[in-house]
Amino acid sequence: MKPTVGEQLQVARNSRGISLTDAVKATHIRSRYLQELENDHPELLDSPVQARGFLRLYAEYLGLSFPDLLADW
Repeated sequence: MKPTVGEQLQVARNSRGISLTDAVKATHIRSRYLQELENDHPELLDSPVQARGFLRLYAEYLGLSFPDLLADW
């Protein structure tokens, strides 16, 4: 079974040895929002547009393909 988008984000971050705090500093995205993305709860962000934008920024930071993640979302 293919991992969820949140699992892919978390695995990518952990495999690069990046803490959530470091990701927050680098992306300027609040910790709560990154956690919601990693927990597969983008609906808890303020809007779908914001969730998509944060996913794009976070995916690029982690070296993941945003279009692939968006398709899996």
